[in-house]
Amino acid sequence: MNLLDEEGRKTGLWEESDPHGGVVSGHYVAGERTGLWRHYFRDGAVRSEYRYEGGVLNGDCTWYRQTGGLLQKGGFLAGDKHGFWQRWSNNGVLIDEGTFDRGVTSGLWTYYSPDGSIKRTTNHRGMG
Repeated sequence: MNLLDEEGRKTGLWEESDPHGGVVSGHYVAGERTGLWRHYFRDGAVRSEYRYEGGVLNGDCTWYRQTGGLLQKGGFLAGDKHGFWQRWSNNGVLIDEGTFDRGVTSGLWTYYSPDGSIKRTTNHRGMG
């Protein structure tokens, strides 16, 4: 674990400390993050799970609260938020949901009240 290749680049499984006492764990190839990475709270509970391709966030990502409940989930494409995203309150109630198009809000977004009812909807044009 935490090895360097002949060229001094990170390779294989690595664990790195975060500034809050947690740990980030995943694989490097030729110095770039790749595949599934996990970020842990100080107590060892999973804080987030996300994927890298060629050192760039790409694919599904999920963030958790320290209590274990969902905080948000969505996806990335070439490092930008992309696709369907959702966020939840401390109580596990959906806060909002909608789509990103390469980092820009796009299409229908729905915002919810604390009781779970629809508060409002908005339609975003996105990049195009």
